[in-house]
Amino acid sequence: MYCDGVYLVRGDIAIDLIGVLHVSGPNGENLTPRGARLRALLGVLALSPRKTVSRRWLETLLWPDRGADQASGSLRQALSSIRRSLGASADMLQTNRLDVSLADEGIQIDVFDRFALAQEKIRSGREMLEGIDIPSENFEDWLRQERAVLSARVYGSGTENARLHPEVKDGEDGLRAARALNPVFYTSLQPTGTNLGAFIAESISSQLSKTATEYVRTDVVQLDGRSVPLINTPGGKCTIHVSEYRGKFHVLLRMFQEPTQKVFWSRRLEFDAGDSLAAVDAGASLAFEATEALSACQGAAGDVENANAMATAALKHVFSFDPVQLEKADRMLEIAHELDPLASRPALRALAKAFLSMEGIGQDTLDLQSEAQLLVDEALQLDSENALALSFIADVYDLIFEDAHTALSFASNALRKNPGAGYALASLGGLELRRGRNVEALNSAWRAKRQLENTSLQAFAELRYCVATMTTGDFAAATLAAETASLLVPTSRPPLRHLYALRLYANDHEGARDALIALKRLEPGFSLKRVREDLDFPASTIRSTGLDQLQDVDI
Repeated sequence: MYCDGVYLVRGDIAIDLIGVLHVSGPNGENLTPRGARLRALLGVLALSPRKTVSRRWLETLLWPDRGADQASGSLRQALSSIRRSLGASADMLQTNRLDVSLADEGIQIDVFDRFALAQEKIRSGREMLEGIDIPSENFEDWLRQERAVLSARVYGSGTENARLHPEVKDGEDGLRAARALNPVFYTSLQPTGTNLGAFIAESISSQLSKTATEYVRTDVVQLDGRSVPLINTPGGKCTIHVSEYRGKFHVLLRMFQEPTQKVFWSRRLEFDAGDSLAAVDAGASLAFEATEALSACQGAAGDVENANAMATAALKHVFSFDPVQLEKADRMLEIAHELDPLASRPALRALAKAFLSMEGIGQDTLDLQSEAQLLVDEALQLDSENALALSFIADVYDLIFEDAHTALSFASNALRKNPGAGYALASLGGLELRRGRNVEALNSAWRAKRQLENTSLQAFAELRYCVATMTTGDFAAATLAAETASLLVPTSRPPLRHLYALRLYANDHEGARDALIALKRLEPGFSLKRVREDLDFPASTIRSTGLDQLQDVDI
């Protein structure tokens, strides 16, 4: 077949992205789908590494104004329309529950496989994916970035569109090399007033760097006020503004998507200037939340970004304690690890298996222990300095191997490496309780609650704080923590178990009945009678505080 002056391999499908998107079949027939969103969808797939994109990101990119169910339905309808346009070549479009992709072979894409001709078109004034006008700022941002990357390939690093990174190579693989770069997290400090304010801003920036590089794959660059080249690298820029007023520090973080400069996340908090630990805890909370926001915003433009987004979504599933969500998280983390290995991902998978084992769900306990041990070994081999991974491993040893001594060693080591490792503080709280060190346990749980506020781990921190306050006799604080955790993760059973028992203890029978109704939807066989009689049932704090002796309410 002859296309754009080049003979293609017989049977190949040609996708031209420069100018108006055009799809040519094996015999030169026009297979281009009608409709701007359909052409946009094909363009996104063609430009993505491995020609694979997650369904959720496509929905956010192309239907940002629709709810999750409606966007999912729109994507399914769009895929069906594209397949009809492709006719006998419909199998080039491949889907599963998580991703949409183009076939690995049999497709030629002009900007990769016929770059000289694509380059000639661009220099004559044509643009990539012309004429696609859809009501989506997300797609416009993505297209602007892709055009900038391509422009750097065509005109070289001396133009106004030059990438910040000089590693981009010339040649046929240049564009793919450009897309394979890690996303970059830029931090910019804006302290005002005292030198202490500047120190706080620098501390938050340092904590953000630790958290981001432990949690996801990203490079962190601190901007010191000097001008930098136009940033076309995927990533985010975080400005950190710190001021002091009437004995309090006021902190404002704002995150801008690069290169569009669109604000996509901000948070403001304050803390007492005289509380030295509050600065550490505030920095940890802001850093974790900012890292999650960056990962979610990046979508799935490349393997690294795809893996980051998938791992961020999986983290929420793990701490739901829901068996279906736990198994889903396990699969997502496995895929994320294949795309881009990172030590925290095998450790988090090991923790998911520990939760499954603890709740007595699914596989045989011995099988789960064996799988968890292999994942722990893999995490330690990848990066034994990763504080987040060490924090997860601490809980694995505590929950699934019942080895509190080793768990304590991992949690303590994590905190030595990163005092802002909030999950390690949560683990330490539970371990201190078992050592009879209730005051130390309560302090660790309280700091974990502060460090993990507004993150995917907040519900877990609230539950650990609930357990600590129950053990020390502060049932009012325990009830509030259980209520918060159950609101954050309505499908999680542990918070509802504790909330039910605590409300019964407070003679709040109506509230206890509401909690039990919600719990029985998730766990039909639950009752305090079962907690009393089945000593393997995972409710040790309810038993140790005597709340298992309370009489169940009728529903």
